[in-house]
Amino acid sequence: MQIDDFTVLISGLFVKALLCLLFLAFWVKNRYATWFLWWGIAFALSTVATVLFLVRGFDASIFAIGVSVALLVGAFGCCWEAARAFERRRTRWAPMLVGPAIWLGACLIPGFMENVPSRVILSSLLLSMFSTLTAYEFWRGRREELPSRPIVVVLFISVTIILLSRILLLDVLPFPFGALAIERTYVAAFNLVLFFHTILLAILLVAMTKERLELDQRTKAQTDPLTGALNRRALMTKGDRLVRRHQMESKNLCLLYLDIDHFKALNDRVGHSGGDDVLSKFVAVVHDNIRPTDLLFRIGGEEFCCLLPYTTQPQAEQAAERIRERIERTTVDIPGSPEVVTVSIGVASTEYFGYDLDTLMRQADKAVYDAKRQGRNRVVTAQPPAEPLRASG
Repeated sequence: MQIDDFTVLISGLFVKALLCLLFLAFWVKNRYATWFLWWGIAFALSTVATVLFLVRGFDASIFAIGVSVALLVGAFGCCWEAARAFERRRTRWAPMLVGPAIWLGACLIPGFMENVPSRVILSSLLLSMFSTLTAYEFWRGRREELPSRPIVVVLFISVTIILLSRILLLDVLPFPFGALAIERTYVAAFNLVLFFHTILLAILLVAMTKERLELDQRTKAQTDPLTGALNRRALMTKGDRLVRRHQMESKNLCLLYLDIDHFKALNDRVGHSGGDDVLSKFVAVVHDNIRPTDLLFRIGGEEFCCLLPYTTQPQAEQAAERIRERIERTTVDIPGSPEVVTVSIGVASTEYFGYDLDTLMRQADKAVYDAKRQGRNRVVTAQPPAEPLRASG
């Protein structure tokens, strides 16, 4: 059965025009989501290009092929900028404008417009470049775990493969899959493939935005708004999962219980605002002295808990001592009253107390109280009942 290329182009035209309006409406409603603006512009440029193809056909003229393909290259460039905006990266105008400029410049070279293989090669390289860059932008933001992200990356990679395969098929298939004489069935098939990618990507891009909003809400619900540390709710979920994972793997995990010394007296002296400055600075120093995989939680007032995955007790003691020393050497700039604080730290290891989060916290908390009895500003490691507590620092 022959596929009608005109019907496919008309259908694609209306769908892209509708998507353009929808994405621009999303942007008007949520101005912070600038990626919707870029997607809307991309669909607008693609819509105009389709109109030119319908009106002028694929004849070798600057208005038919030259402007239409330049608009498509610009649309793919906008896709790249949309990905950068989604990943919270700044706009790069130069590469996005250079692509269409290269194409239009080539179209002014005598003989280029009439040379179908040259047109196919250059257009495929320019379009696949932006498709690859878009896939890369989404891929390098993979630490933000969104379920739709891997599928979006795969779809853009598949677009790149389709575009580059045109170069390999120059002497094998008709235009637009290759460079042989144009056939309407192949035009329809090529546009159907792009139409499928367009619809699926539009759905996934909206899904990614929704997934990010849900992730942000969950993150806010588990984050202390003052210090940026994880809160007690996060400890009960993330912490418990982490401990159970170590139990299944039979790996060591350690817990640090940190209590800022004399914080209540300091808070009375410098006020709540000054106390907040101390807490924020304290968390910043701790984060600078733990690994990215370690988790810091604020469990109340001046009390914090830090989980150190895949860590032995001696390693945890070294980490705790490093934190204690850095805190002791840090000055908090409170207006009119520069302050130096200290911290008492208790250490508990799964090696001695098993894989139970409550038990680890209770033992580390006891070690903190022992540190305070010994004079504060020290690290104390919780020991099994048969052994006395050991202090360092």
